Amino acid sequence: MNKAVLFLSVLSACTALGAPVPTEGGEKRDTIPIEKVPDVEPPSRETLDQSIRRAADFLLASQNKDGSWGDHTRTKGLNVICPYPEGPRSFRTACTSLCVIGLLASPLKDEPAVKGAIDRAVQYLLATLPLLKRGDTRTVLGVWGHAYGLSALCRAAENLPENSPQYTELKKVAALQVEALNWMADVKGGWGYYTFKTFSRRPMGEPTSFLTATVLIAFKDAERAFGLQADPQIVKRAVASLEKQRTPAGSYVYSISHMFYPGRPINRHTGSLARTPAGDLALIQYDPAFVSRRQLEDGLERIWSRSGWLSLAVKKPIPHESFAQNAGYFFYYGYYYAARCLDQVPRERLPRHAAHLADDILPMQEKDGSWWDYPLYNYHKFYGTGYALFAVSRVRNALYPTTPPAS
Repeated sequence: MNKAVLFLSVLSACTALGAPVPTEGGEKRDTIPIEKVPDVEPPSRETLDQSIRRAADFLLASQNKDGSWGDHTRTKGLNVICPYPEGPRSFRTACTSLCVIGLLASPLKDEPAVKGAIDRAVQYLLATLPLLKRGDTRTVLGVWGHAYGLSALCRAAENLPENSPQYTELKKVAALQVEALNWMADVKGGWGYYTFKTFSRRPMGEPTSFLTATVLIAFKDAERAFGLQADPQIVKRAVASLEKQRTPAGSYVYSISHMFYPGRPINRHTGSLARTPAGDLALIQYDPAFVSRRQLEDGLERIWSRSGWLSLAVKKPIPHESFAQNAGYFFYYGYYYAARCLDQVPRERLPRHAAHLADDILPMQEKDGSWWDYPLYNYHKFYGTGYALFAVSRVRNALYPTTPPAS
């Protein structure tokens, strides 16, 4: 049997069994092929710098006196569950962490005003993160604060000498976040933020694919920045849970219980677009034999091929009311992790992906310089801006890596 016939027979068998499909070069592909859309014109450096400047100006003008961003105001008739006081504290901490991540990724991070805002925010995180705890029997919202807080501390530690007092303090609080996330892992494997039916010392609720990916990526951040290691058994169960939630087609079901309903709209590609980059990025770091870089890149291509699809949910006030059960708050989450996936893309194709990301996200910036996707008390403009500022800054670094920012 010659090579071409052998490859076609393997391709046919994989497709029939619903298994990932190998390419002739050996890299796995998902069972549903991706039709690539044409390249788009990359934005100019000036366009990116103007966007970044407007976002930074918005954050500097809206920072709270204690260094945080966001507050529990602007309530409306329909809100996500957020029990006081731990829910608001978790949301504010997560928002502040994302703003820190965005500002630290920007080319403006060393400007005195921006650096001062970052320093105040980091001090807020160092004081607040150790105090986060579970709010009530229904929710585990602190996972968001611990996970993004951990990633923010890791970015704040970049380029610091390991024997400096600041590095030592950052590492100490980061270790507490790793320990907290170990304890908040669901007994089913992974992390969720609602429990609803059952209350136990360890959460026993509904681990979701996206929050599990979020925490696993934060653990890797902590390992690289501080050499911190999460509980190996917790990680092992979380990775196994995430792998079970990835379909052979390359999408991620919403949560553990959705594994039994992979054909529902929210679990198909159109409903998984915002989850796929985070899931693939997590798995490629923990089990690279399970997800190939080709599959990760295909996940990005799916977003570009459906340009504007996720934006159909933006600013809709009811969760999951858009097509394929997408919610507004999926949008910037998806593009943030798409931007983080750029580190895994081959250099020769990096400009293509960076240009497509910018083409989708730059037009979404508001007149005041912010980005937001879902009306969430008064947190939405801050987590949205943090996510998007990181993404746009990552695009700039990919397209114009050696060019200083415009004044």
